[in-house]
Amino acid sequence: MKYTTDTRLKTMARSLQKHIGLAKELNLQFTAQLLAMAVMEITTKIHGISQQELDALCERIEETPPCDVEQTIAPLPDFRNYNRRSRARR
Repeated sequence: MKYTTDTRLKTMARSLQKHIGLAKELNLQFTAQLLAMAVMEITTKIHGISQQELDALCERIEETPPCDVEQTIAPLPDFRNYNRRSRARR
């Protein structure tokens, strides 16, 4: 059975993702970054994203101001009074 080009590319990208994880474990950050760039190129090829579209996305991201608004964090519920047995009886 002959694999299609997309299937072969997806297999390659998955393999590289595993190698990225290994590179990070070995503290090879630059290697992980290079492999991530390769995965990005493969992914854009699979999805038919042109270089012009990728450049336009990068420009748009660079134009977007950083979010300076401090987000509030919702308080955590108090689980100390939670009765586990009441759920088990249901």
